Amino acid sequence: MGSCCSVETEEVEAWKGSGGEVHIVIVALDYEYCPGSELTCHVDAQTMSTIAGRAGITNVTLNTDKDGVGGFNFPTRKVLLNHLTMASRSCQPGDWFVFFFAGHGINIPDANGDEVSGFDQAFVTPSRAGKLTKESVLIDDEFSRAIDMFVPEGVRILVICDCCHSGSICDIDSYKYDHDIYQFSAAQNDEEAADIGGGVLTTALNKALVDLSWKTAEYSIQTVFDKTNEYARKLAAEQHLEFQWKGTDPRTLAWPLGYGTKDIIAGRRTELSAYEVREDLAAQ
Repeated sequence: MGSCCSVETEEVEAWKGSGGEVHIVIVALDYEYCPGSELTCHVDAQTMSTIAGRAGITNVTLNTDKDGVGGFNFPTRKVLLNHLTMASRSCQPGDWFVFFFAGHGINIPDANGDEVSGFDQAFVTPSRAGKLTKESVLIDDEFSRAIDMFVPEGVRILVICDCCHSGSICDIDSYKYDHDIYQFSAAQNDEEAADIGGGVLTTALNKALVDLSWKTAEYSIQTVFDKTNEYARKLAAEQHLEFQWKGTDPRTLAWPLGYGTKDIIAGRRTELSAYEVREDLAAQ
């Protein structure tokens, strides 16, 4: 496990041509049904969809709250976990499983004593009635167990969290994962993440990937984080990105969502609705 920042000097283990596939779950909440809590995270969902398209990824699952309370697969904690479980079933050893969340994050009192700070971190998911309550959120303890349990053995995990209080939201520092896992977070546990018409992390990540794509279509996870961090500091100096990982050194491991200049020129774009799950996951 580690958290590092360095100039890339080591050879990168290639991803393209390896035979593996990327499976990505995109969760984005705007909370328009909660006055005073509104965000613009659907913009982030479109950005991640564009990144996936440029990288040639077709295994994309989308879960948003655009249809409001009562809408099909309204992203409650249960529905989110069902999306994660369903999408992970198609993964094979050698693949990547990517989980992206854009929305609110929160600190809540630690219930089992695994947090030195005395607080758990949580993804703010609404109740079926559209209320934001302590009972409705997805706590880091449950999330870490679920993603480690349902993602098959031999699959690497990347989690991108564009939300407040998300520095250790995957519990990489306390949970004993059976997978290699890499986490990009928009803010430290005691910080809020800015909404600038989309999240700072997602906006900075998009800029970083475009920048890197002019040089090569293959670059390390560490290089992506370092370049993303550069852009994020310019966008919102008051929040500080966090990178935690456990497994192969990210300086030698290729970023799984990489693409080159030709992929930008190709202009691949898929409507978000094409990635929505048609099966009723709320009933499962």
